[in-house]
Amino acid sequence: MTPQNTPVSSQTATSNVEQAILERMTERLLKMQKLLQEGRMNQVALQMWVLFLRANLSKLYGKDSDVIQLLQPIKGKVDPQTIIETARISLENVGNYIRTIQDTGKLSFGIRSHGKIFIGHGRSPLWRELKDFLSDRLGLSWDEFNREAVAGFPTFERITQMLSEAEFAFLIMTAEDAHLDESIHARENVVHEVGLFQGKLGPKKAIILLEDGCEEFSNIVGLSQIRFPKGNISAVFEEIRRVLEMEGMI
Repeated sequence: MTPQNTPVSSQTATSNVEQAILERMTERLLKMQKLLQEGRMNQVALQMWVLFLRANLSKLYGKDSDVIQLLQPIKGKVDPQTIIETARISLENVGNYIRTIQDTGKLSFGIRSHGKIFIGHGRSPLWRELKDFLSDRLGLSWDEFNREAVAGFPTFERITQMLSEAEFAFLIMTAEDAHLDESIHARENVVHEVGLFQGKLGPKKAIILLEDGCEEFSNIVGLSQIRFPKGNISAVFEEIRRVLEMEGMI
């Protein structure tokens, strides 16, 4: 089952950027290998290579990632033999990195830096199953309203914090609140969060998880949603994984 009403493209702008970076790295790698083979490697060329790697890999993994921390600029005078050996190891590692990506189709040199995935929910404990799936199975960072102590912390400030830190959101609409017409609706706080996070992240990155038997609110039509059987959110975990993959979260 795919999110209803909103198509998700498999060709994203992010993948285009990644491909362009890899092409630049491959081109620069060949030039550096030629310098090394011809005995023309020097400290200036090696320093420019390190700065080039830092600038491009930070676009893929974030400037604070472990990958970037390993690529520290060269300081002080370095003897020629150390320069040659450092360059040789670096070029070999980058060459292996590029080949790995070409073989697997994934950016596997390190862990990409992402914001948190917000989980909006009512009283149902089903959200904990989703949290465990995101954290334990996919290795993703998550957040929800009560994860941090909110005593003495204004609701507006906590919501503002969550909105600023979230890169993706799942809003779980479970059938909980009975109306006079005997229809069962999601909690009002979840409906409110749907509006906030879809307004902040857009419909492709703020997905409604709608439980069977839960009434849709009036303006849900046209919003991204994944329906799941009553009480069985794990039935759509594979679809959730595919959506995260398509949106570049994993």
